[in-house]
Amino acid sequence: MAYPFERTLRSLNGYESGTRVLLVVMVTIAVGGLAVWAAAAEVPVMKVSSQGRVEPHNAVYRLEPPAAGRVVRSMLNLDQDVKEGDLLIEFDTRSERLELEQSKTTSVALEQELSVIREQIANKREELAASGLVDEVAVREAQEREGELVPRNRLAKQRAQLAQQSPSGSISELEKLERVTEVDALDSASRAQSLAVLRLRREQAVRRQTLTAQVLGLKREELRAEGQQRELKVAVDRLEYQIEKKHYRAAASGRLVDVVELGAGAFIADGQRVGTILATDAQVRVRARFPKEMVGLIQPGQTAQLKLDGYPWTIYGTVPARVARVGTEPGIAATPEAIPGTVRVELDIRAPSDPRIQLRHGLTATVEVEVARVSPIALLLRAIGEWHVTEAAPEERRARAFQAESEAR
Repeated sequence: MAYPFERTLRSLNGYESGTRVLLVVMVTIAVGGLAVWAAAAEVPVMKVSSQGRVEPHNAVYRLEPPAAGRVVRSMLNLDQDVKEGDLLIEFDTRSERLELEQSKTTSVALEQELSVIREQIANKREELAASGLVDEVAVREAQEREGELVPRNRLAKQRAQLAQQSPSGSISELEKLERVTEVDALDSASRAQSLAVLRLRREQAVRRQTLTAQVLGLKREELRAEGQQRELKVAVDRLEYQIEKKHYRAAASGRLVDVVELGAGAFIADGQRVGTILATDAQVRVRARFPKEMVGLIQPGQTAQLKLDGYPWTIYGTVPARVARVGTEPGIAATPEAIPGTVRVELDIRAPSDPRIQLRHGLTATVEVEVARVSPIALLLRAIGEWHVTEAAPEERRARAFQAESEAR
């Protein structure tokens, strides 16, 4: 049965009106849902650092010999277990050994010289003691001789007195004169003997002073030799210390995780890093560098995730972590551990979900720290504000520079 054309067109118009209503309703629901999500949902705000590194906590020992030198022998082998005190590098010590041998030879000769000086001192002291005994006997002998003259002098004086008192003619005048002369001679002999005793005492004192001066001179020589001996002992100890320092040894027990190829004759500068020892049973952590502006945003206890470069996260997934410590002093000089303008952040690692992941020293990673959760609208407004600040920064810098130049003028 055929329908008129007007009725068919009217039917189509009715169908299109229902479709439009349905589309309007669906769009309205979608926009409303999007608005609710933008206002009520929470989106994590992540701060990302690509300068993350897995390291054991206080268990990494850098091999940096304190003194420069030429290598004679190297025992550095990658992934080798070492014990504390094991010899790792032996430097050239020929000059130190020659100087040490010379110092030891001089020390032996000086020790012999010191023995001779001490023997001379002992002999001089014995001579001084023996001389004192001899002098005592000599003085006693002189005193005895002086004592012998006393009774003779007394007898001569009595005879002279008797001669003077005798009757005239009993003794001749010549005999009287002889007796008086004998008294004078004995008096002179007594005085001479007294002077001889005094001279002997003074000679003995001079001789003792001479011997004492010789002993003091020898003692001075002994002290000088002992001082040189101590100096040589210090020099020997210093050379032995330098030689021992040229035998660079392991500071701790562990495994060599990084070494430098050193052949015989290679030269090492002061403080040059030649390897790294990782202590056994070390607890690993993550060290990351963030811009200094993140100091107020990143706090201990915040959750984070690691994307290990050695284990692509698209295959192995991410590793959970938590912020443990946050530094506040930005680096100034560029070093392997510090980048200028960044602060250090340490994170504790949790067990990875994929058992194939082996957390080892030296693994690099991208660190993502969740610092807050905000709604999408707030996140959009924050992004617009940051963009505005970034655009306005050059103008602000120019204004500050102009102000500083004006103040300087």
